[in-house]
Amino acid sequence: MLLLVAAILATGPVSMMSETQLDEKITAEHGQPWLQRIDDLSQMFVGTTYGELPLGDGSGPEGWPRWRVDKVDCQTFVETVLAMANAHNLKEAKSILDDIRYAKPPPSFENRNHFTEAQWLPANTQKGYLKDEVPLIDGRAPTETLTLRKAQWSQLPTLQRLVPANVPDGKFMVRYLPVTDLRAKAKSIQPGSIIFVVREGNPKYVVRISHMGFVIKGANGWVVRHASTGTEHAVIDEPLGAYIQRMESYKKWPVIGFSLAVPLDASLRVSQIATASR
Repeated sequence: MLLLVAAILATGPVSMMSETQLDEKITAEHGQPWLQRIDDLSQMFVGTTYGELPLGDGSGPEGWPRWRVDKVDCQTFVETVLAMANAHNLKEAKSILDDIRYAKPPPSFENRNHFTEAQWLPANTQKGYLKDEVPLIDGRAPTETLTLRKAQWSQLPTLQRLVPANVPDGKFMVRYLPVTDLRAKAKSIQPGSIIFVVREGNPKYVVRISHMGFVIKGANGWVVRHASTGTEHAVIDEPLGAYIQRMESYKKWPVIGFSLAVPLDASLRVSQIATASR
């Protein structure tokens, strides 16, 4: 028994569940209020191992599975929780996850939403999974713009794997709260919101958003529930104040602030997916 408990703490409760158990949990959670589902389902991942690019496309250059819960990175953690929260059962969660991860069917490396600012955020806002929360907190919040030119970013070794993907050229705006503003306005955050780390522009990295997780109202105040690449190398609950302070400490690629999005109950979109799959 002690060994089983230790294993659960080490790998996260969700990774110890069978598909039948997970299916039953998703079905049961669907009866809960929307934001409670986000909290409950994300809590199941606390302790789950961090894995680099844990999800693939089922075929192509990254042909590993399109669904797994034993390992997550920051984005697949958020995506999987959103899919489960919107679903009535496990089968539906897998279909919704595809809809969140891909701009259009079929699931493929080319069609995946790779760049958060240019693809993932606008696509999932349009589909009804997300709403920009920053203007609700501060209507005068600043914006930053990511400029993508394939001829430029494709020369960077860290991004060359994305060359075959259908990444659009253009300019993509991100609203954000500066670090000090987030501290001052933390009480205005809606529990269950997705928080995105916004970085200073740097041609060596190109992207402006480098990390994401959920803001949860814990017993002792706000926490950021995220898949950490730190010493824990797992999904953790980190006090919001400590999280902000740690982000401020980065000098090589400074953090200028945080974007926020409210997860939405995308019932209409889910019904459309169900109809299309019949």
